[in-house]
Amino acid sequence: MTHLSNALFFYFIPIAAGIAFLASLTIYFQRPVERYLKYFSIFLLFNSLLEAYLNIQAWNSLNTVFINNIETLLVISFELFLLRDIIRRPGAKKVLTYILLGYPVFGLINILFIQVGVFHTFSYCLGCLLIVSACIYYFWELFQLKHSVDLVHQPAFWICSGLLFFYSCTFPLYGLAKLMLALPRIILENLFIIFVFLNIFLYLSFTIAFLCRLRTRRSMS
Repeated sequence: MTHLSNALFFYFIPIAAGIAFLASLTIYFQRPVERYLKYFSIFLLFNSLLEAYLNIQAWNSLNTVFINNIETLLVISFELFLLRDIIRRPGAKKVLTYILLGYPVFGLINILFIQVGVFHTFSYCLGCLLIVSACIYYFWELFQLKHSVDLVHQPAFWICSGLLFFYSCTFPLYGLAKLMLALPRIILENLFIIFVFLNIFLYLSFTIAFLCRLRTRRSMS
């Protein structure tokens, strides 16, 4: 792999995040709109800017471990908050509320006192399991519905599908991060490319989540 191609891969993630944010702006031209999509749009703006900053810093060989730890902790916490708003049953919402109160505290303790100066695999893997579990519960709720739902035009379906796929795949990658550092460079580069495409798929699912509502309204007009 050439030096130039490596550089390009560092820009793919923030570009994909930026496209997802631009797609999210469509919610301001539609009524009614799901409440969670409004603050999801704001989150995507900050997320795309932070992704750009982190990738530029990493490309310049600067240490971004602490910032990356805080960023992933905030992202997972927000996504749990988002899933809490998507899930319908009050009992499940209550459980996720308790998780939202406890997970960031555990993550900060892990970053500041346990896994200091390294990637926070303990809290990240726990976050993966929590998000995957919440997404599975969302799909279980869908199966329990007594009426049919056009999933193609459901933003929550695309958001949960993207989160489920992304965190199911990145769980083993980050969970075995320490062991992977001992692998040959060519393997690490290929794993990095896989991680980039997983991120692109995640932001693509977010983009579709916003655009699918546009198609719905046009078909109704």
